[in-house]
Amino acid sequence: MPTVPLLTEMVYSPPNRAMSSEIERMSAEIRRYRSGELPEEAFKKFRLENGIYGIRFQKDLQMIRIKIPYGLVTSEQMDMLGEIADIFSIGKGHVTTRQAVQFHWLTLESVPEVLRKLAEVGLTSREACGNTIRNITACPLSGVSQDEIFDINPYAEVLGKFFLRNPLNQNLPRKFKIVLESCETDHAALGMHDIGIQAMFRKKNDGSKEKGFKIWVGGGLGPPPFAAEPLEEFTPVDQLLVTCEAIVRIFDRLGNRDNMSRARLKFIIMKLGWDEFRRVVLKERVSVFATRAGDRTWKIEEYEEEMPHNLPKASERVDDSPEYERWRKTNVFPQKQEGYYYVFVTLPAGDITYEQFGALGRVGRRYAGGVLRTTRTQNLVFRWIRQDLLTDLYADLKKAGLAMYGAHSIFNVVGCPGADTCNLAITHSHTLALELHERFSKIPELALADDLKDLDIKVSGCPNSCGQHHIADIGFYGSAQRVDGKMAPYYTLLLGGEVSKGKAIFGQPTTKVPAKNVPDAILRLVEMYRARRNPGETFREWVRRNQSESGDEPTGMEEEVVVRGR
Repeated sequence: MPTVPLLTEMVYSPPNRAMSSEIERMSAEIRRYRSGELPEEAFKKFRLENGIYGIRFQKDLQMIRIKIPYGLVTSEQMDMLGEIADIFSIGKGHVTTRQAVQFHWLTLESVPEVLRKLAEVGLTSREACGNTIRNITACPLSGVSQDEIFDINPYAEVLGKFFLRNPLNQNLPRKFKIVLESCETDHAALGMHDIGIQAMFRKKNDGSKEKGFKIWVGGGLGPPPFAAEPLEEFTPVDQLLVTCEAIVRIFDRLGNRDNMSRARLKFIIMKLGWDEFRRVVLKERVSVFATRAGDRTWKIEEYEEEMPHNLPKASERVDDSPEYERWRKTNVFPQKQEGYYYVFVTLPAGDITYEQFGALGRVGRRYAGGVLRTTRTQNLVFRWIRQDLLTDLYADLKKAGLAMYGAHSIFNVVGCPGADTCNLAITHSHTLALELHERFSKIPELALADDLKDLDIKVSGCPNSCGQHHIADIGFYGSAQRVDGKMAPYYTLLLGGEVSKGKAIFGQPTTKVPAKNVPDAILRLVEMYRARRNPGETFREWVRRNQSESGDEPTGMEEEVVVRGR
């Protein structure tokens, strides 16, 4: 890839120097904290801004979140992540719904050394947590998708580097999330972000096409969920950065710093109304643009990803097994570049062992030019896989225990870390996601059925929607209910959520299900859908029809779903 343009060079300090300074300060602040010189609350703010979370009921153990900018990770970085998992964590890591990687159960004193190892391969945890602009995410298929509008990778790269360590981004009222989408299909979930950036063209008066974006603002899934709306009909490419900066400045200026639960961008919009919010942002954009120093340019250098060189010669291996055919059907898709495919690697609930990190690094070097992508569905993607190498790739993934089929199927369940490690979680959502994957993967016809194609299940351990349950066909969030005098884990079931072309539709709460009955409840839902749907009706359409016909009355599904698991 070409050098990032002048605008995004590290204005404040070169990356290596900044990383070294952060690591030295981390060591010093840990010593101050241990000695009692640094108060608990001050240290908490510091560690969060550097991507370090405390773990539930474990005062001296931490979670570190590593930013994977727009989901792009190299084989070299995968090798290092495997090393960190092995030496400093519990032998495994976790791919998140924001395309980052997390490690749990690290000692506080080991954090500076972990940061050093990350810096060696160009990774950082800086601003991965806290009241900052979090990891900037993007469509993992940008550059290769058949329904791509144009490649947004250069813009995602520039945005990430522009905001990283930027003083504007160090003390926001609350977290802030940005995503970019290149395709007609909304792979990135535009409508649930503070800023969602959709590639688009508009026709000019002379008949030519102008490249730009539709920028969605104000989305969020935490209670209450709020759907993003377009800021304006069209934003030219040379106004992307200044527009994003203007939105962040308004958020910084008007955000609620007294009440964390009311501090997200969506609450500013609720207070001002859409028309006034748009007016304020566009006025701020004029000011930002007018006062920018003259040695900076808003132009972003574009580039196209090149196909990898030095790919191996294909073996004569033939695989006609049912397992391989299932994998080909659910995990392998043709690119817009003829003869090449992108291939999903299914990770149950986002989990990946240190051996698998290393194996994926080797596979990436051999077949994909040493590059992988993380996804918001907690999977990985290899791109540029030559058609005649698919059976060889499958064999290598199988050796590493990574040739599972069912990407984007009913058993590719998304789940947040839950009460195993999270201080806010009520239920063990990660454990449930793993259980659902294990159980449903033993029923191949569920993943392969055309009527269940793309049906998604998402699980959160609390109402905050880190598992993105609001935008799932079938979503669950953790709660508790008193049963026979004792508190028991329950999940609230939501149905009918989705994001599509920037539009977010949030699932409607339907009923509460005992945690132990969730797998049976899902199977019962599938049975009901198949028995009662109209010809050609998808699960999503069936749910919407039932919700529409029932209005505010129960749909009749509630009791049947719960009874199934008793």
